Amino acid sequence: LSASSAPGSADSGCSSCGTPLYDQGGPVEILPFLYLGSAYHASRKDMLDALGITALINVSANCPNHFEGHYQYKSIPVEDNHKADISSWFNEAIDFIDSVKNDGGRVFVHCQAGISRSATICLAYLMRTNRVKLDEAFEFVKQRRSIISPNFSFMGQLLQFESQVLAPNCSAEAGSPAMSVLDRGASTTTVFNFPVSIPVHTSSSALSY
Repeated sequence: LSASSAPGSADSGCSSCGTPLYDQGGPVEILPFLYLGSAYHASRKDMLDALGITALINVSANCPNHFEGHYQYKSIPVEDNHKADISSWFNEAIDFIDSVKNDGGRVFVHCQAGISRSATICLAYLMRTNRVKLDEAFEFVKQRRSIISPNFSFMGQLLQFESQVLAPNCSAEAGSPAMSVLDRGASTTTVFNFPVSIPVHTSSSALSY
């Protein structure tokens, strides 16, 4: 698994929160209660309301929380560079997402471009809650937002997180209690233990533990 972005990726170097280059036009659903996108999406209350968003995780140091009177916010003030320790925020972010989910809400995770920092948080969430490897979680998210590209340092931190998530037993099974909350019905195709609604072609090695 490799990341195509350099340590200074598209998430950094922009003080305003305009529409990022190559943005896909709207937030994407990662799970029924978890959405991923950019700062531009976070500034569009119409988009957020249309998706039923109730809380936002702002994974940036300079993008404002536009609607603090309307949504619950969690700020993770990290920069998109090789010095940033984003892994120290993983557990806090995961707990926040689970709290919103348990209350019947939906979380929108964003950074500047929705490419590196916010994608890293979503990957960590999938890895921890479903006990899957980084490459499996990465492929799952990339199928939904193809431009994701955490910087090299973040990928390294996610790999380290993987060793914590899978220790001491790497044989997590699809039938575990954690999987049941993702089941949308018998018609759903399951890949990497996540529900997907689009055809996905995988290799047999992609599912190995």
